[in-house]
Amino acid sequence: MTKKYGKTREDVKAEKSIQCRQIISEINKFGIDESQRIQLIKLLAMEMENHLNMKKIVNTLNEIVENTIDNEKKGLIGI
Repeated sequence: MTKKYGKTREDVKAEKSIQCRQIISEINKFGIDESQRIQLIKLLAMEMENHLNMKKIVNTLNEIVENTIDNEKKGLIGI
């Protein structure tokens, strides 16, 4: 029988996932709204090491915000 020392990749991944959930839980305690969530995600994305992934995320968030604004305007004028 082989003894294992340290943590497996799955263990490390699970621990990191739990930490992320704890962070989200703390953020949710502030009672943030949808626009604040988007801003937080954008700020986190800007901290990423991979520049291409950061740009993809930020661009997608900008599209979401623009779409939301367009939809809200349509709702206001009854279209």
